Amino acid sequence: MPSGDGLLIRAKAVGSCMSAAQAQGIAKIAKACGNGLIDLSQRAQLQLRGISEATIAEALRRLDAIGMLAPNADAERVTNIIASPLAGLAPGAFDANQMAAVLAGELQRDATLRALPPKFLFMLDDGGALSLADVEADIRIEAIANGEVAIRIAGVPDRAVFVAADEALDVGLRFARAFVELRAQHAYAFKRVRTLVEALGAEALPDAAGLTMRVSKESRTIAPRARIFGPQRCGAVAYAGVGAPFGRWRADELAAVAEFAQDEGTGELRLTPWRALLIVTPDNEAARRVISRAQDHDLITSSNDQRLAVIACPGAPECPQALAETRAHVMELAPLAQKIVGADGVGLHLSGCAKGCARQSASPITLLACAEGFDLIENGGADGAPRFRSLTFEAVMRELSARAAGRPQ
Repeated sequence: MPSGDGLLIRAKAVGSCMSAAQAQGIAKIAKACGNGLIDLSQRAQLQLRGISEATIAEALRRLDAIGMLAPNADAERVTNIIASPLAGLAPGAFDANQMAAVLAGELQRDATLRALPPKFLFMLDDGGALSLADVEADIRIEAIANGEVAIRIAGVPDRAVFVAADEALDVGLRFARAFVELRAQHAYAFKRVRTLVEALGAEALPDAAGLTMRVSKESRTIAPRARIFGPQRCGAVAYAGVGAPFGRWRADELAAVAEFAQDEGTGELRLTPWRALLIVTPDNEAARRVISRAQDHDLITSSNDQRLAVIACPGAPECPQALAETRAHVMELAPLAQKIVGADGVGLHLSGCAKGCARQSASPITLLACAEGFDLIENGGADGAPRFRSLTFEAVMRELSARAAGRPQ
């Protein structure tokens, strides 16, 4: 799609697994056909920036050659799946990557499902060590403690359909098909399940799907950052968690991480919705060597890195909808943001517009770009009610400094 710095294209991954060779290929395409910048999105997808009309055909050809191009535009648009990062490696109730492959095939085969809106998202959580509890998804398929699988829908946190693992995908697809039908009946007004639930009530979608939901509060806890970044071990699996500031990778950085995976690891990387890459390694010592090499590139290798306390969308001029730059001062804001972080380690969200694409959930402070500075929203998202309007950057710094010192005004 068009953006302020050229065309944006996605290297389509189905599931969380990517080979080192694929990562190297993406880095080469970004340099040869784009501006050398690659975003790892909160949907665990790599997006190449700055592609031109002159290079788009070659970029797509090369993505296809490494197996990271959807069959067609319709398939790309509806194949939106996040799977457990360690699927198939660490113990889980089901293999989320295998389920993702089956789901992708069904989404691309069934003409009814191709009518899903482009942001519609499935989440597959195998119940393993790295929980996806903080991922906002329309349909959530997640393992629970008693061996069953819970299928939940956005906007209904206290109820779920419970089935065996081999029935879970069928239930999820029934919800998706029912959403398509209800959406058509209401003039396509609903772009996400949450908006449908808000308009029609919690029972509308399960009733349309012929499903019964039982009372059950979500029990999974958010994966701690301490389990994501740095050298890690999960049962028999060792890995090194590495990130780039604000999810923005340079082609040389991605190429270097791919090299680490080939030299020190198993040749496999895992994509995560926390804008981190996990390099799978044969043992702990290899994971520590990967982290040491990543530090030489100034990548994020620790959960204590100040840069993790800030989430910022690309902003202007890259995004044509953004009203201002969002990343010009993030390094000045990061130390203050770290002092006001919430439970998930985020203290500040900078959004170029009210869509809040970089983060859908609430933050201690959200700064929303406006014509004359930033609106400041407390404990809310980009669509929340501002506490202050049209603050200058200097005023923003004063407000954050006061909150960091425990004396908000």
